[in-house]
Amino acid sequence: MPDKLAYLGPEGTYSHQAAEKYKTPNLELVPLSTITKVIDSINSGYYQYGVVPIENMIEGSVTTTLDKLARKNNKLYIIEEIDIPIKHQLLALKGVKKSDVRVIFSHQQALEQCQGFLEKEFPNVKIIEVKSTAEAARRIKEKHLSDRAAIGSRGAKKTYNLEFLCEHIADYKNNFTRFVVLTKELRYPIDKSLTSFVFSCRKDKPGSLFNILRFLAEAKINMTKIESRPSKTVLGDYIFFIDIDGSPKQTKVQKALDNIQKQSDFFKLLGVYQRRK
Repeated sequence: MPDKLAYLGPEGTYSHQAAEKYKTPNLELVPLSTITKVIDSINSGYYQYGVVPIENMIEGSVTTTLDKLARKNNKLYIIEEIDIPIKHQLLALKGVKKSDVRVIFSHQQALEQCQGFLEKEFPNVKIIEVKSTAEAARRIKEKHLSDRAAIGSRGAKKTYNLEFLCEHIADYKNNFTRFVVLTKELRYPIDKSLTSFVFSCRKDKPGSLFNILRFLAEAKINMTKIESRPSKTVLGDYIFFIDIDGSPKQTKVQKALDNIQKQSDFFKLLGVYQRRK
């Protein structure tokens, strides 16, 4: 039987595009309704791989993904990153005009990325959040909703046989989302690697974050991202997500990671991977 790769569905989502980009002949794609279900299904061993969004260049990180990956019981590693261009369209049934639309729905990030367009072109229309861009398109198709429109991709238009009501509606045209491929096996690409990890500083110790970042600077390791998130245990307590160039297979990178772990209350390697554009 082929291995299975779960993604945030249904068909026609940007996650589906990322999954198709990673797909090989021996991988079967399985759509699931939430990011949490995708990650939990891989952790439980029900599916072998998963694709989830982790960061949008306009709206920032997908916090559900970060929070799930940071949990101590998470067994998954990032093995590849895939960048997908995000080009939002307003979709509706054939024959529907802009003046017919009373409700527009889509995923939260899509709605936020098109906020300027919506305020200008549809100031009095009701806005509703759904689990994914394609879910909105599917509802219109299956329920034949002639007074509704969905923000989605060209893939959703094709999958659900809808029409463009408006094209290229995002407030920022050069928009990408980073997706990551997850599995239980830690891998080490041969070259051009990125390493991601999460840690928490020792509590009530001045300069603890500086001391940790110093290990990267002294080893001349390029840090490509740093982000803080609430630890969800104590108010005012934070964990830090970091991406760096390089792999733990490199001596200087492994030494820096070892030193960071020694100086941290909590440390977790999230993966070593390559970026596929």
